[in-house]
Amino acid sequence: MATAVQNLQSDVYLEDQPAVTLRAVGLGLFLIAALDLLALYVCYILHASLMTYSHVPMAMLIVLVVMLMVLALVSRYSGFMLSSREWHTILVMGLVGAMIPSFGNMGYLIGYITAPYYFATEENAWDIHLHPHLPDWLIPSAEGNAIAWFYEGLPQGATIPWDVWVLPMFWWTTVMAAAFVMMACVAAIFRKQWVQNERLVFPAMSPLLDLVSQPGDGKRSLPAFFYNRMFWIGFAIAFGMLAWNCINYFLPGFPRFPIYRARWYWIDRQMPPIRGYLGIFTIFFAYFASLDVLFSIWFFDLIFILEGGWLSNLGYRAISPYYYRGVYAWQTRGAFVVLVVAMFWVSRRHLRDVVLKALGKDDRVDDRDELMSYRMALGGFVASLGYLYLWLVRMNFDPVQGFLLLVAVVFVYVGMAKIMADTGLPFTNVPFGAWGLVAPFYGNRGLTFSTQVAYRFSSLVTGHFKGLYLPGLSHAGRVAEGVAGQRRKLMGAIALAFVFSFLLCMFVTIGLGYSEGAYNFNRWEITRAAERHFQSTVNAIKKPDAPPFYEKNPEEMVFFVLGGLVSAGLIYFRHRFVWWPLHPVGMAISGSYLARRTSFSIFATWLIKFVILKVGGPAVYRKSRPLFVGLLVGYILGVFLSVILDSIWFPERGHWVHKYG
Repeated sequence: MATAVQNLQSDVYLEDQPAVTLRAVGLGLFLIAALDLLALYVCYILHASLMTYSHVPMAMLIVLVVMLMVLALVSRYSGFMLSSREWHTILVMGLVGAMIPSFGNMGYLIGYITAPYYFATEENAWDIHLHPHLPDWLIPSAEGNAIAWFYEGLPQGATIPWDVWVLPMFWWTTVMAAAFVMMACVAAIFRKQWVQNERLVFPAMSPLLDLVSQPGDGKRSLPAFFYNRMFWIGFAIAFGMLAWNCINYFLPGFPRFPIYRARWYWIDRQMPPIRGYLGIFTIFFAYFASLDVLFSIWFFDLIFILEGGWLSNLGYRAISPYYYRGVYAWQTRGAFVVLVVAMFWVSRRHLRDVVLKALGKDDRVDDRDELMSYRMALGGFVASLGYLYLWLVRMNFDPVQGFLLLVAVVFVYVGMAKIMADTGLPFTNVPFGAWGLVAPFYGNRGLTFSTQVAYRFSSLVTGHFKGLYLPGLSHAGRVAEGVAGQRRKLMGAIALAFVFSFLLCMFVTIGLGYSEGAYNFNRWEITRAAERHFQSTVNAIKKPDAPPFYEKNPEEMVFFVLGGLVSAGLIYFRHRFVWWPLHPVGMAISGSYLARRTSFSIFATWLIKFVILKVGGPAVYRKSRPLFVGLLVGYILGVFLSVILDSIWFPERGHWVHKYG
């Protein structure tokens, strides 16, 4: 009894400790450095698993779990023990730092600013259509083979020409910092509304919060979450499968668990197929989402198959054949727009309170324990938005279209963050970028050449498929619930995490390009994305008379309105009837790239959770949570095992254990 009391007192003591401590921030920076280097090494040197493609990056998960295990062991023998509040701080910093490397941000940035001259040829005529409109102050000079050496490697005896990078990277750093400030302010403004008022689930954070809430008690050699039988069952299943498959690396004929195989199954050749792929990583996070969200996502994927095939038979452009296009894409856009409008409408009172508090006209709103004061959040948002607007205009972006683009950026990214907060799917993309809400209403004939080229560069900020920084910052706001009383200090740690990760990734990525030859990376975000996207810009410039979409294909506007009306109906029924089973988020992403590739995994997750809840009820579901946490940890350490084996025995030809889907 005395021992139990002592343990309880010890736990209370630890939880009373400050959350944002010097050691927590130091370990957070270590986590960021380790995950950045791991992500870049695995992606660009080993050519192995995707480390930063998902909203919950694998590189961050690997380092976090290893740190939890090592520090639990250290605490047993040294007395050095972190409280769960400090681990919340470390997790928040990791979430922010993981937004930068490779697919997160830096890979696209380096690829875009080096592509215009390196990939120019006589055939693509970039020198005629593209080069005259380039903002030279945003791209490194190609003189002296500086860019050629980046892609092909430094010749013997040469040194990295850092001087050509100084000016463009300075300006890009200011632009990305402004985008980060803008989104951090938005996340701070919406944090209370989403976390406390609407009580959104944030499923992607559920297993991670379980991990950092049970970091260890200093008496055992492993974190507390390891000491659960259900956890070990899940761990053994996931780690066992991946470890078993690693044997195939050395014995090619050795049988493997078919957990990576995927193929498209056709119901009818006139309809989109079903992707048969059991994405276990998606399942581990989707399990923590609500049943109606899971049901709606796969239900509307089924609707896409049926409706897309039917529209295709009628002669409409609706499928590609795997994903949406044409009229169905506009139907999804309409549904997404109405969903986000409804989200702002639900938040209207909170947003009014924020504005009044910021203007000093309402002291009833308490923002003392928010990530920043509402006055600072609103002021920072306006200032950063103004800087981004000046940046667009300085690139010769049309002033009116530039303003509309930035409004659309906030609109679309907030929608992406809300979708992530509802679904928790690690692989999710917005159905269209912010430019898709502006450019189609002008057509090419309403856009100047300089605006089209400027947009291609601005898309690094305005068109990121994961919503750039906002989903990660919104999830950091959810984790910040465990840092009550010190959220202002936590915001400082978040800013430090961003700056540290951005600068580290910038120098390491550029250095790796010159030492290894960036073309040898063979990764989409550096060697192919910019080439393809700049070519699409040139193709648009070659067709200056293309009309707005509603003139060229008026039926697309009809489907846009139709999608919005159906989405509005779904929202109404969801708020009017408790039993209504369909969530509007399903329609708002139906037919999109990642929704299609994960729909079967989501169906499997829904079926598992549905059976558990119907047979065992909420009590059995709560008892099953450690099983899925164990599955996730086993999977993470299985991927890490594969990385270790690749680095020792298969350098430069690693295995893609962790994929999207």
